[in-house]
Amino acid sequence: MKKIFQLWLLASIVLLTSVACGNRKEQSTDTTEKQTTTSQQTKAATRTFVDSADRKVQVPVEIKKIAPSGSLAQLVLYTSSPDLLVGLSGSFAPKAQEYIPKKYQALPVFGQFYGKSASLNMEALSAAAPDVIIDIGEVKKTIKEDMDKLQDQLAIPTIFIEANLKNMGETYQKLGELLGNTQETEPLSHYCQQVITKAEQVKAQLPDSKRKSVYYAAGKAGLNTNAEGSFHAQVLDEVGVKNVVTGVDVVSTGAGTTVSMEQLLQWQPDYILAESKDVYRLITTDAAWQELTAVKEGRVYQVPTVPYNFLSSPPSVNRMIGIQWLGQLIYPEQYQLNLKKSVAEFYDLFYHTQPNADQLAKILVHAQ
Repeated sequence: MKKIFQLWLLASIVLLTSVACGNRKEQSTDTTEKQTTTSQQTKAATRTFVDSADRKVQVPVEIKKIAPSGSLAQLVLYTSSPDLLVGLSGSFAPKAQEYIPKKYQALPVFGQFYGKSASLNMEALSAAAPDVIIDIGEVKKTIKEDMDKLQDQLAIPTIFIEANLKNMGETYQKLGELLGNTQETEPLSHYCQQVITKAEQVKAQLPDSKRKSVYYAAGKAGLNTNAEGSFHAQVLDEVGVKNVVTGVDVVSTGAGTTVSMEQLLQWQPDYILAESKDVYRLITTDAAWQELTAVKEGRVYQVPTVPYNFLSSPPSVNRMIGIQWLGQLIYPEQYQLNLKKSVAEFYDLFYHTQPNADQLAKILVHAQ
């Protein structure tokens, strides 16, 4: 009897041990399967995007939150996808606030990654947890290294999309590809391409003898300017006017190139474009400027700057309406635009606002 009991006890122990090992094996298998499934789900939730620097970046399949790297990127992203923005590189200027809904003005400010005013607050940017950070602008020599460094520091996918005056249509196409929403970006892309095509056609048909000369007056004294060949002077070239500021150092940052009144008197531009109302007032009233033919004959105009400068600052998509304004001003027979209508259409499509008659008058004061 005792022997039978011992055998029964031994069999029970073996059975319990087998069950326990089986359970542990099943648990281990379940854990492995769960880990594999999670890994597959994570992989499936991302896709590879090749940016304009030829970098292959893993981004979410569905992008719901974006952040700009600087002012140029901010303006492009605001025009295409304002509701995806989780923050700004800089606050909207006071003069722009009348045209920007308050909910966008209330977004947190992260600062910008590039430039003399670089001030990126990485902690605030990380806290906002954007799905991607987007840099838009000129190709810099160090663009790959810069984007990789920022991406490594923040552990957030960082994308570069090239943008210059002539390829803004392609910029919006690339942005639509990234965001997975070409429905919003395609109309913007098409608009930009139409503007550039028109400008190229007009410029090609203009004989050199018919091209007008222009001086862009900026700074407190009106003697800061954008020289021929500078990034900020591209609209002048695209419209087919002659930028009188040649044979000087080309400066595409800060206040641009500084010139003298003596140089202006030698250049004698056909038109003078004043950067602000203060510069416009100075040029049209100060005795020193009266020796210029353009001033004597009333060909001084104030560049529209609300909510953004039509010719630059930032050198972004705001220049599309600048091409049309300057083209109509200098070559009205070739452009034949209803300027107020063109401005209203641009503001509606790009700035998501519909300016009324009083606002249009304010925008175009001394500009026609």
